[in-house]
Amino acid sequence: MIQKLADVKLNVRPIFIGLIHQYRYEGPCRFGQGEELEKDYDIMANMELYKQFKEDVKKHMPEEVNLLEPIYVERDDWFLSREEMFEKMAEGIENVDFYLFSFGIGRGDIYVEFAQRYHKPQAVMPYQCCEAAVNTSAVRNRGFEAYAYRNWEDLTVHMKVLRTRKVLASTRVLLASRFNSSRSYSSSDNFVDLNYVTEKLGVQFRYLNVHELFDQLHMVDPASNPTLPGRKAYNITPEDMIEIEKISDELIAGADEVRMERDMVISSVKAYYLVNKLLDVYGCNAFTIPCPDACSTRRLNEEKITFCLTHSLNNENGIPSACEFDINALLGMTVMESLSHQAAYMGNTNAVMYKDGKMIPLQGFSDEDLKHITDERENLYLTFHSTPNRNMHGYGKEKSSYGLAPFAYSGFGATIRYDFSQDAGKEITLMRFAPDAKRLFVGKGKVVAGSGYDRVNCDEGVFFAVENQEDFFYKQINFGNHMIITFGNYVKELQMLGECLGMEVVTA
Repeated sequence: MIQKLADVKLNVRPIFIGLIHQYRYEGPCRFGQGEELEKDYDIMANMELYKQFKEDVKKHMPEEVNLLEPIYVERDDWFLSREEMFEKMAEGIENVDFYLFSFGIGRGDIYVEFAQRYHKPQAVMPYQCCEAAVNTSAVRNRGFEAYAYRNWEDLTVHMKVLRTRKVLASTRVLLASRFNSSRSYSSSDNFVDLNYVTEKLGVQFRYLNVHELFDQLHMVDPASNPTLPGRKAYNITPEDMIEIEKISDELIAGADEVRMERDMVISSVKAYYLVNKLLDVYGCNAFTIPCPDACSTRRLNEEKITFCLTHSLNNENGIPSACEFDINALLGMTVMESLSHQAAYMGNTNAVMYKDGKMIPLQGFSDEDLKHITDERENLYLTFHSTPNRNMHGYGKEKSSYGLAPFAYSGFGATIRYDFSQDAGKEITLMRFAPDAKRLFVGKGKVVAGSGYDRVNCDEGVFFAVENQEDFFYKQINFGNHMIITFGNYVKELQMLGECLGMEVVTA
């Protein structure tokens, strides 16, 4: 069973550090009058604050968080740091991703020492007066990870961001390669060093030869594959074909229009089904395969498949899946699907240029695609790929309307067609990791029109407007071609993610 990234939770441990004064006195470490100076009053006040802390944490933690049992410790006004206090706070530490502390004056040293001892991400809860700035700076300037928040809303967003970092570290990518294990002949802007990506982000990579994959598409004796003679492989079975035909018929029945034959839809669904079998076998939860490298074997043509539909269906089912062996884009999809709970879209992203009042053609796109929808011509961009999906507006929601059309003019290679014109005016976020895995590009846009619904190949896409096309272009060229598109504004979240990943964030 594929361990989907949607199931990853951030394990958060709340810790409350109380302070009990043993004697009656007033001064810089204690304010009050009358009974407020009694030890019993301190005990009662600490219990009330601890109760409120637990209620606040429970109320404001997002669904992405697995909230662990809170821990209460205290010190007295001898200001000793007893070993049993640290032992209690560190109980079950191997299962904790993040610590959230509540404390006041005279306890910041405990917070700092906890960071020095255990090297875990930690934070001061909101509304802790001076403690946020005092102790966050103290921990960060010792080289450890610490955070603080203006309010609970900021904390809630940050929990989603930290959970996304954990999602990346839980990602295991199945790379179906032919010539090269780190890039293809159409994605030279891939990560320069996958070992560094693993060290930086925690992502693991598994490898599969494309010919072994193609051979397993055949419903034959699994020990008879030419690439694996005598080995029992994971070929499509008669039982698999029953499910494959069911998926195909459901896709056909749900489409607004179908411009290809049923047997060609089945061929592409077979590829999708096999990929998911292999993801399970290899213990992976993300996938990519090269396009031109695989195409030039002629096996796509012989098998009558492309992997467009595989990517579309994977992404709408919570399995990041990218075209063209673009690992940067794949991890971008991982990030955006985690942050937004929407399936992402990726494509070739180009500035739309005009000369003498006419659009300079981009592949199959032209001004004809725009003139019947909008008069807008300033700061336009275009992203195109035939891998949209039906959950781009959210997982668990009603699937979007779609069509089915072939990738190839000869009728094979099923693709989902989606008309982005229905989203005109909606805000989108664009992002991409740089090839050096040290920077993150984040852009904003507004959908202007869709194009290519009625065509084939990769001629399916979306026109959108950015704030400043020149600025966007001269920043994008440092990051690469394929951009990830997600509906909504996630700039703040991506900036926070860049901070906790130690990456420079470039915005446009």
